[in-house]
Amino acid sequence: MSRPGSRPSSAHARMSPGLSAMTGVQSSRAAHYSNALVPSFDLEDRSSPRTPSGHRLPSDWYSESREHILLATGSRTLSDTTRYQSSTEIFKSMQRSERGEDKVDAALKAKIGTTKGLKEMLEGALHISEKEIEKLELTRERLDEEANSCNRHLQQNEERRAQRQTRPSREMVHDYPYKLFESQAVFLQNAYLKYEDKRKDTFELLHKFHSLVQQLTDDLSDKNSALELDMKCIALAPVDKESRQVQDIVFSRTQPFSWSSVTKGKVLEAQVLQAESAQLRRNVARLVQTVRRGEKQQHDLVQMALDRNITSISRLRDDLHLQVQHVEEEIHLAMKTKAELETALAEKLPPLNLTKQRYLTRSNRPNREKVNDEVEHALKMQFQSLNRIVLELERKLDMVNHTLASLFAHKAQLEDNIADKERNYEMDKTCVAMAPTRPGTPECSLEAMAYIFDNESEQISPFRMADQQLNLTGQTS
Repeated sequence: MSRPGSRPSSAHARMSPGLSAMTGVQSSRAAHYSNALVPSFDLEDRSSPRTPSGHRLPSDWYSESREHILLATGSRTLSDTTRYQSSTEIFKSMQRSERGEDKVDAALKAKIGTTKGLKEMLEGALHISEKEIEKLELTRERLDEEANSCNRHLQQNEERRAQRQTRPSREMVHDYPYKLFESQAVFLQNAYLKYEDKRKDTFELLHKFHSLVQQLTDDLSDKNSALELDMKCIALAPVDKESRQVQDIVFSRTQPFSWSSVTKGKVLEAQVLQAESAQLRRNVARLVQTVRRGEKQQHDLVQMALDRNITSISRLRDDLHLQVQHVEEEIHLAMKTKAELETALAEKLPPLNLTKQRYLTRSNRPNREKVNDEVEHALKMQFQSLNRIVLELERKLDMVNHTLASLFAHKAQLEDNIADKERNYEMDKTCVAMAPTRPGTPECSLEAMAYIFDNESEQISPFRMADQQLNLTGQTS
């Protein structure tokens, strides 16, 4: 009998090895019981007593008939018992088959529910992982842009330092801008190395994500196939004869826990990678913010130092110009003094020569007349006085000439210094003009930066506008 609405099935085809063993034990018990019901008579070998004339005895003839009757009665009893046991066994096997089929249906439905749950987990993990891959791709592109921007700023720093290295030797000073340029170069080099490390971490995480997504995709495909097959198992109709025997079926030895734990482990691994990806993106956003802020500070310090240096050079240049004016005024006065001394010297030389000529003329007198009289004394006093005046005027003229030489030399030095200051001034102004666009940093939280970072394809983040404007200006020029 089969229950209404149920599908008939073949008991032999659905019989498990344990059920076959149980059926064999029951059959042996029934055979033993039937042997106990039927008397064991060996009719072939039994010898019947005979009379001398060769006839059977009446008692033996009667006993043989009674034995046949007993054998027939035992056979009927055995047949009835066998029929009862068979009907009972058929009823029980049908009940067991129905219960087994119910269990199989319930197990299939439970397995389908579990498979659907795992499938939903896989689909969710796969969807989030693909989104994370897209975000990591954007992060890698951002890191490439930031590394290129940092490398470009480093090259500009080297160009500006090389520009300042062409200053005159007098202006080659280890000043504050020089120290700041070195500090900026070290900062940019360290920032570039950090960007390279983050790019390496992003590449490794992307490789892990791609490998995991492939595994999740394969697992999801297997789950879809298993779900489809289990649905087909529920919709299968019974057949009259199975093509394969029970003993030919190889049952799986994989435990349900191991089967589901693999999928759950992959989902958990995806969640761990997603957390690592989110942490990496936050670290990259923090690094970008820190580097941008440091670049802005270094930029401001360098520009401020260059402006102060330009102001100092301009002040020194003005002082040098003023000093040149003073030197020129002093040269003018010295030249005037020199002219006055030369005039005075020219005025004193004729009287001196006259006095000398007079003295020499009187020295030709006879020896008797050579007397140190008042004329001799007056000539001598006049000659000595005029000679002292001439020597003093010549000494003063030599001093004025020496002073003029010194003034002209200082004027030349001041003019050379002014020329160097002019060149240094123009070079520092050129360095100021060579500076990149002042980097900008967003005044927002790291979460907002991460959101801007993830949605860069939809909007331009504030700290990238300056570089993009710089690139547009460079392309236009």
